[in-house]
Amino acid sequence: MDCGDNALMLRFAVPSKGALADDTFRFFESCGLKISRPNPRRYTASIKALPEVEVLLNRVPDIVEKVAEGSIDLGVSGYDLVEELGGESDDLVVVYKDLGFGYCDLVLAVPDHWIDVTSWRDVADLAAEYARSGRQLRIATKFPNLVRQWCHQQGINVFALIDSQGATEAAPSLGYADIIADLTATGTTLRDNHLKMIQGGTILQAQAALIANRRSLRESSQKQRVVQSILELIEARHRAKTYVSLIANVPGADVADVGARVVAHPALAGLQGPTVSPVWSRDGGEGWYAVSLVVDSANILPAIDHLRSIGSSGITVLPVHYVFAERSQSFAALSELMHKS
Repeated sequence: MDCGDNALMLRFAVPSKGALADDTFRFFESCGLKISRPNPRRYTASIKALPEVEVLLNRVPDIVEKVAEGSIDLGVSGYDLVEELGGESDDLVVVYKDLGFGYCDLVLAVPDHWIDVTSWRDVADLAAEYARSGRQLRIATKFPNLVRQWCHQQGINVFALIDSQGATEAAPSLGYADIIADLTATGTTLRDNHLKMIQGGTILQAQAALIANRRSLRESSQKQRVVQSILELIEARHRAKTYVSLIANVPGADVADVGARVVAHPALAGLQGPTVSPVWSRDGGEGWYAVSLVVDSANILPAIDHLRSIGSSGITVLPVHYVFAERSQSFAALSELMHKS
């Protein structure tokens, strides 16, 4: 394949700046897909492991819009913006919803001196009270679609959404909104601005997500293969986070004897079972076998205790970088979406 042919290149957009950009670069490097950007003033980059990919650095809202229209094939965005901006596009699909970074919640927050308002039901009552007096509850937000939908679901029907592209949390103190709906990771900024979250007021829990244009991928088998490679590595990396590799020398009569005694403890069943092989000893001694298996990291100590109980020595524990399944579940789901009418 000629990678100079732009029609065959997978156009992959990532955030250009901020914490989400930094986390995106670190995440893909941990997956073996390091994004190289030699010149920080350029808005293009590359992935050495995947020369068929053209990396484009964009504002996060632009990524969602460009993937939706098809000028970008694949992108990283906050799931909050995907839900807010991508709802009208049939071609925009979420390929991997939980990348594991960029965590935040879209929440309703009210002034902290509203001591009688502690839940969304109190907000609903307040909105109704305002309506009876001929006014609307004003909600400042950057997420009008999500907030409107949530309010209607909660039975809050009389309200006014105030577009807030600046510091949303300042809106109540500046007097142009009564309450806000905004993103928060820790709640610190809300508290600093004398706001408080309320019970049941979480509109959406979000983190970074991988999105794609199913039409542009459907039209190119080459792009599909590249996306499959990316998803294979992401899945394998995520799966590996819960496992460690354990190696130990175990005495025994033969391979079957050692294997049976090892798997007698459920923590040592491994993914399919342990690998057992004879140990070549420098002193010519026999009866030792090397056992290698992958175990859940939560079971390290029970596993080691059991190995010690059957005479093990030289037990080592190593990190696992990738655990590949029989197939990529996320790519299989994407394939179904690509061919769905």
